[in-house]
Amino acid sequence: MIEVHVIDVPEFQAMVDTMRAKTAVTITGPVKGYWTISAPDELTFDRKAMKMKPAVWYGIFTGGLNGEIAHWGRDEVRVVGTNRAL
Repeated sequence: MIEVHVIDVPEFQAMVDTMRAKTAVTITGPVKGYWTISAPDELTFDRKAMKMKPAVWYGIFTGGLNGEIAHWGRDEVRVVGTNRAL
């Protein structure tokens, strides 16, 4: 399971709002100041769809994540599950 933890501040609210419409995505929170966005296989975030400025975009994972960043570009980030045993 992939989890992205999002700080509950206005600058990152678009991450939560845009992911609500996606199938297979679960959103919980906020709990102790963080939202959790989770999915079984993959999460893709689109900067333009979220209307984020680049400075905020490059800080989207400040809340932490469980998964691997498979692609990080100027306008899109894709997070996938880890295939490693812990």
